[in-house]
Amino acid sequence: MRIVFTGGGTSGHVAPNIAIIKELGKIIKKEGTDLDILYIGRMSGIERELILNENVNLKEDEKKIKYKGIFSGKFRRYWDWRNLTDPFLIVVGFLQSLFAIFFFKPQIVFAKGGFVTVPVGIASWILRIPLIIHESDSVLGLSNKILLPFSKRIILGFPLNIYQKIPFGKSFFGGNPVREDIRKSKIKKEDLCEKLDLDKRKPMILILGGSQGAQRINEFVDSVLEKLLEKYTVIHSAGEKGAGYFKQKRTTMDESIRKNYLAYAYITDEMGDFIKNADIIVSRAGANAVSEIIYAKKPSILIPFPHASADHQNKNALYLSQKGIASVLEERHLTAYKLLEEIEYLIENEEEREKMVENMKEVFLGNSAKIIAEEILKDKV
Repeated sequence: MRIVFTGGGTSGHVAPNIAIIKELGKIIKKEGTDLDILYIGRMSGIERELILNENVNLKEDEKKIKYKGIFSGKFRRYWDWRNLTDPFLIVVGFLQSLFAIFFFKPQIVFAKGGFVTVPVGIASWILRIPLIIHESDSVLGLSNKILLPFSKRIILGFPLNIYQKIPFGKSFFGGNPVREDIRKSKIKKEDLCEKLDLDKRKPMILILGGSQGAQRINEFVDSVLEKLLEKYTVIHSAGEKGAGYFKQKRTTMDESIRKNYLAYAYITDEMGDFIKNADIIVSRAGANAVSEIIYAKKPSILIPFPHASADHQNKNALYLSQKGIASVLEERHLTAYKLLEEIEYLIENEEEREKMVENMKEVFLGNSAKIIAEEILKDKV
């Protein structure tokens, strides 16, 4: 079976695709047939790096994912000189997609999000290849709004009833795929703490700022970090720009609290272990982040990024707050000490944490990557 996958711009548009591809591989292998994947992304985007890295990690008997880089423009809703040149890149990317899909001859095209998906999706429609799109957030992104009329199916990351102006006849609630390392972590807290020389007796706070870090969250953490470390161990994903500062700050701390703190530019291999063993997670409210938190059944404090496109992080967070799944703090009203108070409140109130976890079971699915893979195979021609 041949399938084209597309999606890029951020790791959040690529990692779920990889999770789905892995589940497809398992299903197809059981059926005794072959799976051939072509990934169409930007010439030099993060998607290219992630797919090539994935190929490096494959076993000898596993087929590599083919990668086709295309030119890609962006639909900006603000003035930028690139708005004059990007339409030409979109046209070139469309022609490249048309030829790639024509010669690959897939049965399905699956688009995860990001502007690179638009020329690919339209090309698939012209060639009459069924197009399936996926939306992670609680509101449609611009690329999916454009592709919706051309798609055969739209798979949604949140329950159907919270979306507006979506034809329910071709909608399906599949949830958001979670990376394999999040799903398969089995290390116990005491073993993790021993490995990293952390105090296993203290509650563990995991602070995530998204793939690029979060400057405002870093500023809040900076103001109360020593107070946090008196009671808790803190794992902090500070982003490329923030990591250097916090690693330097760690060297100046008193030895009694220094060992309770680890700062990273971004967390890769150990993310599953940290999420599994954290007592509380502080995070932005992007769809992939909250899906991983909910999959791991972890109480969380969400601080939505206020400038996210279509205000999707605030909308994600509002839904989770209404369902009692997470505590939500608006950045514009937040102070460092308010964040400290909320962390302390949740740590001290086990009943509140248990209530959050219980509410998760009623709303979100289990292994969404497998559910979506099975749904994709229903549409094969």
